[in-house]
Amino acid sequence: MEPKKIGILGCGISGLATGIRLAREGFKVKIMAKSLPPGTTSDKAAAFWSPYYAEGDQVARWALESYFEYERLSKTKATGISMTTLHRFRKNSFEDAEDWEAAIPPGRLHVLGRDELPKGYDEGFAVEVPLIETQIFLPWLMDEFKATGGSIEVREVHSLDELYGNDSLLINCTGLGARALMNDMALIPVKGQVLMVDAHLNIPITLDENEPTYIVQRKDGCILGGTREENIFSETTDEETLLAILERASKFYPQLKSAKRIKQWAGLRPYRNEVRVEREGNILHNYGHGGSGFTLAWGCANEILRLVGQF
Repeated sequence: MEPKKIGILGCGISGLATGIRLAREGFKVKIMAKSLPPGTTSDKAAAFWSPYYAEGDQVARWALESYFEYERLSKTKATGISMTTLHRFRKNSFEDAEDWEAAIPPGRLHVLGRDELPKGYDEGFAVEVPLIETQIFLPWLMDEFKATGGSIEVREVHSLDELYGNDSLLINCTGLGARALMNDMALIPVKGQVLMVDAHLNIPITLDENEPTYIVQRKDGCILGGTREENIFSETTDEETLLAILERASKFYPQLKSAKRIKQWAGLRPYRNEVRVEREGNILHNYGHGGSGFTLAWGCANEILRLVGQF
């Protein structure tokens, strides 16, 4: 018998995408979370489609499914999603080029010529990708979830035992929270520091794989990142790191150096040696997406829907 009632833990992009997928299939879905947008880790993401720092055999397929869903959603202006050119550069061969090509729809990838590369770079490519403006999309997604019949409860859950008997099925989309909730020490925080400057440039999303550096023009400003600091639990920023990010970004676009800083923040990516999307009794897990939470969200939601169909 299919469960009629489903509880989801977590109201970031994974929880919301999963909730909408299930609600649209007729399930009664309730999301429970201690923090809602704009107070989630998902709100801190630069949020452009880019398979990054995520492990598992299904990552490319999930990324591809998500790409097509964002492309569909981009046709609705209120979502804050747009198809935007991304330029990715590297100073040596792309060791993961095959993985990228597997995740990108056929015919969308363009290898850049030598005259199109910044000085000092050996390879690069361009591809149209979804840019997800979190400050617009996450509130829209919450409204859509509620309009589809879903409900949201602000609640901090310390143990899954609290919920046994309350829901037919539980879906764990707690991100880094799963480390304590499930005692999953394979899940680690990877800190990323970011700043936003008051610049409005007609530029592609720019990604330097070596440093790493990314530059993302949004409606509310230009986001500059980032760092990849493993096993760091602090969400504070430090000025020396932020200045280094600004310096790296300014090598691509010098005008950024004099742009007024709007704000800065740090977020903790929930990285795991393999993204966990699987069944464990009456619990379905959907966490450990590393730096690809938005990139994998809809593909993983589709996977959860398939698993629910097995009950």
